[in-house]
Amino acid sequence: MSAKNIPKGGRSKTFAVAFGALMAAAGTAVMLLGALVPVFTYCSPLIASLFLLPVIDICGRRNAVLVWLVTSVLVLLIGADKEAAFFYVFFGWYPVAKEGIDRIGSGALRFFVKLLIFSCAAAAMYALTCFVLNITEIVESFSETWWVNALFLAAVVLCMMLYDTALKRLAPRVRKLTEKIMK
Repeated sequence: MSAKNIPKGGRSKTFAVAFGALMAAAGTAVMLLGALVPVFTYCSPLIASLFLLPVIDICGRRNAVLVWLVTSVLVLLIGADKEAAFFYVFFGWYPVAKEGIDRIGSGALRFFVKLLIFSCAAAAMYALTCFVLNITEIVESFSETWWVNALFLAAVVLCMMLYDTALKRLAPRVRKLTEKIMK
């Protein structure tokens, strides 16, 4: 194998595929277990997306995107909680993009970009599930009163901002743990 074909960290492509498959399986398992308890509809996708952090560190961002894609397809196909599956599809990619977004120099601009991303993703997710796919459980959960829906959207955006802060603190710890395991 030539030196240019060896991925990040000096490991083979076979290792990257196997490690990515393992992380996709772990993320899918968390998503499937999340369907057992209704409150986990919004927790399990965020926990499942944490499995992308070791993939980013060991195999690179491109492989992490593939792991997110595989996990998304699996949870859409076999997941019982379709709302959680869509939440993962629309928000699970965020750990991969976070580093690039955090490179924005201005703190105010960075905050605005994150706010815009989270708001657009939440609005697109619920527009797709309610109006295009017409998933009745989700449509029925929305109120006819506009301010209740706006409040729910604001709560989702706030939770994602908290998740962003948690990622900032968790990523270095996951990186250290990954380095220890890989030695």
